[in-house]
Amino acid sequence: MFRKIIWFLVLILSFGCRTNNEEKPSERIKQEKYQPNWSSLRKHNTPEWLDGLKFGIYCHWGAKSAQIETGNREMTPVEAIEIWKGEKFDAKIWVDLFQEAGAQFGGPVAWHGNGLLHWDSDLTDWNSVNHGPKVDIYGSLATELRKRNMPVISSFHTGDFWSRMWGTLSDKDSTYLDPTQDHSKYGTMNNGRVGDPIFDGWYCRISEAIDKYQPDMIWFDTGFGGTIGGELKGYAEKGRLLPGGSTNLGGTPEKYQQKLISYYFNKGLEWGKEVEVIYKTHDIPTCIGMRDIENGNLIGLQYDPWMADINMQNHYEWWATWFYNPVNKLKDAGTLIDMLVDMTSKNGRMLLNVPPKADGTFAPEVKQELYAMGDWLKINGEAIYNTIPWIYFGEGPTEVTNPGHHGQGKNKGELIPNYTSEDIRFTQYGKNLYAICMEWPEEKITIRTLSSKGKLFPGDIKSVSMIGSKEIITWKQTEAGMVVQFPKEKPCEFAYVLKVERH
Repeated sequence: MFRKIIWFLVLILSFGCRTNNEEKPSERIKQEKYQPNWSSLRKHNTPEWLDGLKFGIYCHWGAKSAQIETGNREMTPVEAIEIWKGEKFDAKIWVDLFQEAGAQFGGPVAWHGNGLLHWDSDLTDWNSVNHGPKVDIYGSLATELRKRNMPVISSFHTGDFWSRMWGTLSDKDSTYLDPTQDHSKYGTMNNGRVGDPIFDGWYCRISEAIDKYQPDMIWFDTGFGGTIGGELKGYAEKGRLLPGGSTNLGGTPEKYQQKLISYYFNKGLEWGKEVEVIYKTHDIPTCIGMRDIENGNLIGLQYDPWMADINMQNHYEWWATWFYNPVNKLKDAGTLIDMLVDMTSKNGRMLLNVPPKADGTFAPEVKQELYAMGDWLKINGEAIYNTIPWIYFGEGPTEVTNPGHHGQGKNKGELIPNYTSEDIRFTQYGKNLYAICMEWPEEKITIRTLSSKGKLFPGDIKSVSMIGSKEIITWKQTEAGMVVQFPKEKPCEFAYVLKVERH
């Protein structure tokens, strides 16, 4: 019996103590390389640092900007590149604006719409150093962002692949694709589908960008998996192919998706930092990266962290969206703050597209709305940054009525909800619960969710104050809800934050 006791104590101590030469299980897991298959890639977790990031900015800027400025819809991509000078581009000024707007992260659209890469590529001469503005857009922005300790996100919008592979095809194939020539044969060479030489070129280009700039996040647009098309056209719904629906699915083959994601994740291990992949709809299996909703929002509190990329401009002229176009009127700061608050309360975050003009500067009206967002976040940022959802995301009569991709972009933005003083959104950090009132009430409000019969029992609340206001406000928790007398003066221009400190 005595020997059994001694053995039991030794066993306990062996688990509780570890020599300096022994690895912790977590360290061994971190050192395991990802394999190019979904089961291995699913071991990846969303980085903890990303959970606290709620607001980022990226910029659609390229040859399309110059084309829109001319109003010439018939211009070829090469012609547009020839007139795109970007002579006033300054990465420092861009990132200054990101920070003044209150963004926590940012980055470039690294590849969009044609075969011109927005970085200093060693693979192809069709890059922004040799053509267009003659500057390394991606590299200069990444450098400037890191000076401010802002994580770098880069997006890749590759669409119909065969028409966007200019210059030397890949490290496996030295064939030079002239953008003025017809290369449509590559789009059908695999029994009617895009051939591997094109996807080899796609992989080489993006892996080169990964090596050169070590992005913290990579976001793949619709061409990555193609599943958004089925949902938008109505023949697929939430991962289910509907009866009679088309089976056509474009995008990147699984083997190339797996190859690139595993390469990126393994590079993260090599760099000693956590990284993330962001994608559309069901372009890859769940729990491998973070999903994105394009220019839209979701109904209800979500179990998984997610992102929405929101265009700052409403879509009036569809041929020229996402890039700066004065015809496409701006969403005002109040609308954008309301969207940010609603998304944050639902476990989401906003990546705001801020379109520069063709010369690389930002229009005065764009800066005006961004400065207003920044002013609000300077006061109320603690209710957004690093917060997590509560058990309820909100209360009130208003909810998103047109969820999903492009849901907030249709009808020139008219489908974006108009919130009332009865609409409250909740976030929390530590002991603090934030009740964000979407509009200013007459004098007082009753927050039904904070009833004495609800989650917070009588005595749970230590204090209630309004962020940005020095006035002492009165409040009372009743069975009907928490009744709050608002200050006489507004502390800010938009949503108003009640800070509820819990014991």
